[in-house]
Formats: sequence, C-alpha cells, structure tokens
Amino acid sequence: MTSAKPSVHRRILWVWALLLAACALVVATSRYSTDMSVFLPRQPDERQRLLVDQIRDGALSRMILIGIDGGKPEERANASRHLAAALRGSTLFSGAVNGDEASRERDQAVLLAERYVLSPAVTPAHFSAEGLHEAIARTITDLSGSAGLLLKALLPRDPTGELLRVLDLASGGNTPANADGVWASSDGQRALLITMTRAHGTDTDAQEQALDAIRAAFATANTRGDLALRMSGTPVFSVDARAAIKSDIHRLSLLGSLGVFTLLLLVYRSLRNVVVGLLPVLSGILAGIAAVGLGFETVHAVTIGFGTTLMGEAVDYSIYYLVQAQDRQAWKQRFWPTVRLGVATSICGFAVLLFSTFPGLAQLGVYSVAGLLAAAAVTRFVLPALPIAPVPLERLARIGRTVDGVRALAWRLRWVAAVLAVLALAVVVVHRDNLWTRGLAGLNPAPMHLQQLDAELRRDAGAPDLQQMVIASAPTQEAALALAERVEAQLAPLLAQGTIARLDSPAHFLPSAATQLARRDALPAADELQARLRTALQGLPLDADRLGPFVQDVEQARGAAPVTAESLQGTSFAFAVQTLLLRREHGWSVLMPLQMGATKPEARAHAVTDIQRLLDGPALGGQDVFYLDLEQQTTAVFGQYLRQALLLVSLGALSILLLLAAALRRPAPLFRVILPLAGAVLLVMAAHVLLGIPMTLLHLVGLLLIVAVGSNYALFFVQGMQQQDASDAARWLALASLALANLSTILGFGILAFSQVPLLHALGATVGPGALLALWLAMAWSAAPPAAAETRLA
Repeated sequence: MTSAKPSVHRRILWVWALLLAACALVVATSRYSTDMSVFLPRQPDERQRLLVDQIRDGALSRMILIGIDGGKPEERANASRHLAAALRGSTLFSGAVNGDEASRERDQAVLLAERYVLSPAVTPAHFSAEGLHEAIARTITDLSGSAGLLLKALLPRDPTGELLRVLDLASGGNTPANADGVWASSDGQRALLITMTRAHGTDTDAQEQALDAIRAAFATANTRGDLALRMSGTPVFSVDARAAIKSDIHRLSLLGSLGVFTLLLLVYRSLRNVVVGLLPVLSGILAGIAAVGLGFETVHAVTIGFGTTLMGEAVDYSIYYLVQAQDRQAWKQRFWPTVRLGVATSICGFAVLLFSTFPGLAQLGVYSVAGLLAAAAVTRFVLPALPIAPVPLERLARIGRTVDGVRALAWRLRWVAAVLAVLALAVVVVHRDNLWTRGLAGLNPAPMHLQQLDAELRRDAGAPDLQQMVIASAPTQEAALALAERVEAQLAPLLAQGTIARLDSPAHFLPSAATQLARRDALPAADELQARLRTALQGLPLDADRLGPFVQDVEQARGAAPVTAESLQGTSFAFAVQTLLLRREHGWSVLMPLQMGATKPEARAHAVTDIQRLLDGPALGGQDVFYLDLEQQTTAVFGQYLRQALLLVSLGALSILLLLAAALRRPAPLFRVILPLAGAVLLVMAAHVLLGIPMTLLHLVGLLLIVAVGSNYALFFVQGMQQQDASDAARWLALASLALANLSTILGFGILAFSQVPLLHALGATVGPGALLALWLAMAWSAAPPAAAETRLA
C-alpha cells in the first residue's frame, strides 16, 4: 500500500503537468483584443448589427483625429503639412487631409471637373434657355457679394454657379477653420488633420503600428521640440486601452502577487509551502484563459484582467488545505466537503453567464467555471501529492485566537450589522432606477481625458456627428446610393421648412450611376448649348463669346467617366464616403447623419415623428430604411444586456439557493449562509449609490464574485466550524485559515481598485470591500461563539 500511494501521486502529477502544458500552449497561440464589441449582442437585430459593424469595421473605427499644439502658428502649419505628406505616402493609411494647399487644390480640381454630376441643380430645365438665363443672372448679381472674386474668376467656365453650389454642399458649415493655409481649431491655436488607417479597427497591432508611424513622422517635423501631438479616435482608444490594461495587469498583479506571497511567507515560514499554495492559482488562470481561447475567436483584455483576480479565490483553497490539513485524511473528511460546496456555489453563480447572448459575459462565465474547477481540482488532488513543510501551528493558533475575539465582537454587534443591511436595502430600493450606467459609456476603456480630447478634436474638425441619422440599406452599393437619394428627396419638405437643419449623405459626393447618367443627359450638346446661350444672355451684361470655356467643360462632362469611390481618393470627400457608406455582410448601408432644427425636447420628438412618417410612407414602402438615434440605441442595447445579465444572475442565485438548501437541509443554517452574502452585496451597492458611482457590467461580475468568495466563509461558520466546537485548537486553525484567505482576497482583488482602467477598477472596488463585509457578516450572524471567546473579548 505504501508503494502504491506514491505511484498514484506520480501519475497525478504527470497528468497535471501535461494538462498545464497543453493550457499554456493554447494561451500562447490564442488571439487577444480590446474590442468592446464583445459586450454587444452575438445575434443582434438590424439596428444593433449596424452598431456592432461600426464598432468593429466601420470607417469611424479606423479614423484618427490629430491635433498639433504649441509653438508658433507657422510652425504648427509647417508640421501639419509635413505630417500630412508623410501619411499620404505611407501604405498604412488610406489618406490624410488637413486643408493645406495640396488638399484644397485636389478637392477643387475634383469638384470643378465633376461639378455637373455632383450638382443637384443640373436638370434639363436648368440647362434650358430660361434656366440658363436665371442661373447666369443670379451669378452676375452675386459678383458683388463675398464670393465675388471667386465668381469673377470662374465666370467664363462656370456662369451657372455649379461649383459654388457643390462647394456649399460639401462644406455644409462643418469645414474646419483655416490658419496659415491649413485646418485649425476655431481659436487658431491648434492645427488639425484627419487620417484613416487601412487596417480594420479590430486589428489593434496594425493600429498601434499606424500610431507609431504618426509619432515618428511628427518627431521629424518637430525639430525644435516646441510642438505637442494630440491624437484621438477609436484606434487611439483601442491601443491605449490595451497598453493600459497590459500595464495595469503587469503592475497590479505583480503587487498583488508580492503582497500575497509576502503574507503567506510570513505565516508559513516556508518558501516551499508558498509555491505549493500558489499552484492552484496558476492552474486556474491558465485553464480559464485556455478555455476562453478554445471557445471564442479572441480573448478579451478584460478577461485577462479578470484572470489576475482569480488569485483572490483560488489561493483560498490552498490556504484552507495548508492550514487545516495537518491530518490529510481528516481534512478530506472534515473540510473538503465544505470547500467543495463553496466551489459548487461559485460555479452555479458563474455558469449561468455561459447562456448569455453577449460574448463578453459568456467569456467571463467560461473563464470563471474553468478556472475555479481547475483550482479546486489541483487543491484536492495535486497538493496532497506534493511534499509540504510543517506549518507553524503556534503562530496560526495566535492568529486564530485573535480572529476568535473579533468574531465574538462581530456577534455582539450583529444587530448593528442587521440595521446597516436594512438601511442598505432601503438605499438600493429607493435608487433602483439610478443604480446602473446608462448606455455603453460605462464600458468605454478610454480614460476621461482622452474622451474629452476626442470631443474637442471632433468639434474642431467637423467630423460627422452620427448621433442621429437615417439608415438606408440595399444589396448593392449602387442600390444603396440610389435609395439614399430617394430618402433625401422624401425628406426634402422637412429640410425646406427647417425641421431638419442639415442632412448629409455620401451620395452628395458619390451619386448613384443612374443619377450621374441623368445629369449628364441633361447637358446639351455644344451646338445646342451655344444656341441656348444666345437666347439666355439677352438682357444680360455678358457676351456669349466669353463663355467658350463653359461650353467646352459641358461638352467634356457629357463624355466623362462616372465618378467612383476610387476617383475621389486623396480628397477630403473620400473620408465622408468611407465613413458614411458601409459594406456589410449582406449588402451595403448608407448613413445619413442629420441635424435637427428644433432644440426643445417636445419639438424634437415631433420632428422624429415626422421623419418616421415620411420614411414609412408609400414612396419608400418595402425599402430597408429607418431612423436611428444612436444614444437611444446604445441605451437600448445596454438595457437589453443588463436585463439579461440580471436575469442570469437571478437564476444563478436561485441555483445557489437550491444547492445550499439541498446540502444544508435545514432553514437555520441556510439563512446563516445566504444572509451574509445578501448583506455584503447590498452594502456594496448602497456604497456605490451614496458615492454617486453608477455600476456597470464589471460591477455586476464583482457582485457575483462577492457571493462566490463569501459563500466559503459563511459555509465554514455553518459547517466546518460546527464540527470543531469541541476543540479550541482546531477552531483557531480554521479561523486563521479564513482570515488569511480573506486577506489574500483583499490583496488580490483590492489592488485593482487602484487601476486607471475603469473596467478593472470596477472589479477591485467591488470585490475588495465586499469580501471583507462578507466575512464580517458571516461572523456576526453565525451561531453564538464559545464562551472562551466572549471571555477573551471581555
């Protein structure tokens, strides 16, 4: 028998080592991302799918807004020109615009050459003798206006004013200010550029390479060092979030690990025991990440951050074993059933997340279940197969006696704890409508200063505001553009009366082929145009001979190739087309951002009703067109995942309750386990309310972790401690193990409260204090402590 047992242990260790190596291989070959679309639905409806596509692959996910601060105006302008030229010559970017002379010349050349297919005024009536007379007369009148110099220069080529009409359509009041020949902020103190990466927004490695290229190009332009580079946009957010999460994970996990390592070393006085005690943690982290890597395309950075916190619970298992397993066989019989029940309750709480339709929640569920199972299995089977050093029982007994006195104090203050829990419940109930963050802002990994910079740059650069828009979708790009033109025509009455102040569309710069053909057909042949001009110019102070260039341009436009997305490359309009014309999985969608003319909520609500009525009218019947308020949509998505998450958590809580009821069998011990967990959760939620901190998804996961960790404490007071009432020494060892486990949890989780990443901070700020509260309430609402503890307290 004695030789058989070491043989069994060796086999266990070999199996464990092989599984660990397999997990490490999966972890090393998995893909990782910071793409927040994992917190969007897996099977979204059409409107949600548009939101998901924009976050993953839309042009906005590839657009980078750049500002140059400091120095003198001419220095900022020169740096802007240098940077724009470098980005245009790089294969990492699809273009760069900054309003410099090269950009303006390219824009004006394209608009001038294509003005007749871009101008919505070009119709057969517009080029009739009467229409030409009216258009030319209007241009002559405008010569005395602010655009007179430009009109005078263009008069021989563009007497009907099509270029100005197209320029007005292109700018729409959103063109940035200009200073020293380049785009600038309204106060002129910041030069502005816009660029777009070629790589998809989800390719964080490529986005980081692009950002490094921008910094390198700027460094060569900033020779005196007086200038400062400012960048924002989704690529910046993604790269910054990944770097911040990676930095915080390395830094905080190192600090947490050192804290737990030091704590265990001080208690065990054995490096071997400390290393053995951390094996369940390592195994759980590797198993959790490997499970997510096998089940999902990418492992999200939040999952990795969540993985570092597994130490908080996984190390508890080894502490219970090392402190309590002086007699390993007795430990298996007395304490392992309690640990096993605690693990089962934790798994019940997290397993329900596996059924979430939101991949982010499902990832956390997979990670938790796999990690906890692995950590518990290593504690149960691997640790007994490893040699450990004798644990200093006298030191542990002293710790246990101290905790015994604290337990007695908590028990005497049990009514104070009950009152606080009731007050917390009242706070949560009263503020139930304000508990959770509205919209997806709570999941934004970008720090607030980056979000503020982004708002500034977007405002100054006139970047598209996609808060409110009309979406038109069709199977092909051509059909989508044609549908967008029909939508604009349908909404024309609202534009005319000011209900809609502005409506943007990529069809302004890339009309459908049918529209381009119709406008070209509206252009008369050269002989016919000259004849109409002779009639049109009667009574006007303009000779037909001066308009020879106009006749030549019209004739050239009649036979020109159609405008395409490729022909717009290198212009500022290309960004609008790429931003507002999306290729989707099953077709194309046109985004048509709009600005409401009304500002009051009631008037805006009426305007939305009018828009929806026209979109639902017979002219667009059966077409895939709808109005979208992005803020309302993101709030709706958040509400959907929040309701689903709360439902899943409720089901998890119910499964925990049923499991504990089946295991404990009597109401009294069941309540002594459930009440401390509920009280800790309520107190943490009430604290967030009182501090004015709305909770997010990660707070909800943190509340689940409080239940997972706290169930172990409460079960020990109900099961493990009751079996040891006859022995003070055994009780003290059990209490010492609980105190060490609680302190290691606070170190493992609480350190995340200092993270600069909002998602990781939420976990730390929730679980750290929650674990301490769970232990305190488990002590307060446990059975009466032995008289010896009361005596020591007195």
